[in-house]
Amino acid sequence: MPPDTINEALTALPLEASEFAALMAGCVDEGALGAGGIAVGVSGGADSMALVLLADFWARERGFRLTALTVDHGLRTAAADEAARVSEWLGQRGISHHILRISCARPRAGVQKAAREWRFTAFGAWCRDNGAGPILLAHTREDQAETFCLRVAADSGPDGLAAMRPQARVSGLEIARPLLSVSKRRLVATCRARGQDWIEDPSNLDRQYTRVRLRNLAPQLADVGLGVDQTTRIAGAMAVARAEMDRHCATFLRVHGGVTLTGVVWFDARQFKRLPEKFQEILLSRLTRAIGGAELPPRRARVRRLTEGLRDSAVSTARTLAGCIILQCRNERVWLFREPEKVAGKLSLKAGKPERWDNRFELFGQAAAARWLGALGEDGWCWIKKNDPKTIIALGLDKLPHAARLSIPVIHELDGTVSVPHFVTGDGARHRIPGSRVMAGFSPDDQWIRPLIASFDAG
Repeated sequence: MPPDTINEALTALPLEASEFAALMAGCVDEGALGAGGIAVGVSGGADSMALVLLADFWARERGFRLTALTVDHGLRTAAADEAARVSEWLGQRGISHHILRISCARPRAGVQKAAREWRFTAFGAWCRDNGAGPILLAHTREDQAETFCLRVAADSGPDGLAAMRPQARVSGLEIARPLLSVSKRRLVATCRARGQDWIEDPSNLDRQYTRVRLRNLAPQLADVGLGVDQTTRIAGAMAVARAEMDRHCATFLRVHGGVTLTGVVWFDARQFKRLPEKFQEILLSRLTRAIGGAELPPRRARVRRLTEGLRDSAVSTARTLAGCIILQCRNERVWLFREPEKVAGKLSLKAGKPERWDNRFELFGQAAAARWLGALGEDGWCWIKKNDPKTIIALGLDKLPHAARLSIPVIHELDGTVSVPHFVTGDGARHRIPGSRVMAGFSPDDQWIRPLIASFDAG
């Protein structure tokens, strides 16, 4: 049998439980799973139905709790009936299932983008409330290839061309994608082998969406050497490059700078200027995304202009990018911190319920004591400077640029008093503040920066 025929036959075989277990080992840390277990996003399509069946067997074998989650966006009239059908299918197999309904109005434009944001918000809220994580998503080899092509069209750098990660975080939600190396044909075969029906989403045929147009062009792209095999191979190579860039960024910051408990970055300006120009851009792009709490990196042209400004200036200057202020103090130090005017609004804390604020901090609070949480601000700074100077010194706030202090999270009481929460370091150690009833951890989505978070020490 010719090699091409053999490969075609292999891609049509059902995915076995042992293969799935190996894939899970590459993106899920079993030792880190808590009582909430894992969640699985299930749309009802063949990909997600195969995933939930495989994950259910995997979880039962290991004694983990598994919950399937279906989001009903309300964007199609048939969505509610489809979610109910998924619930019936999974109920017949004894798989716990919840339907998460979205009540937002349909956007005039960017429907798919809005649906994705609503979906991740709903998943994140459920997983946070129920102590579950990560959530498994059924992205496949074909999805990875389409993502690569979309990133090429968007003029993405190496980060973008690496496409989707097997492990990722979006707004604090832990995501695992065990099927990135698996073809859709194998998942269809898996459903058929297990006697499981699935739903065909009509939006997958709607040519107004770029992904659908790319899907329809797949045969022509393969003819010119840009098929799924080739594009996923390139994405894999870019993922290796991305990991190396993460490592080099972490090394530079560990040796020549740092990340404070309160979400402020600093580094030596002279050492920064000695870096290769492209690496300067890579470092600043990563830092602004992490400190600003954005899901996507800033535009390359804006990063390039910022880098050129820092490289060419020998005087104190302040610039903004992606919700961050980048402050250069002559040739000595660069500070990078959240722009106070861009932080999220007030957040009510509830006893024992984890919350995420400004897509940067994970918080636990007590409703009886904490009225609301928000940025320190000018009034808060004046209050703690007068009433709590020990905390200022303990957190090193007196050593930070003034604007960098204003965006840290604090608890505001109705009587106007302000209290600072316990802050957690990258290795989980608590930096205790006397009298505090709330714990806060600076927790950007970017994995590479989190181990660097520590008590302030700028030398």
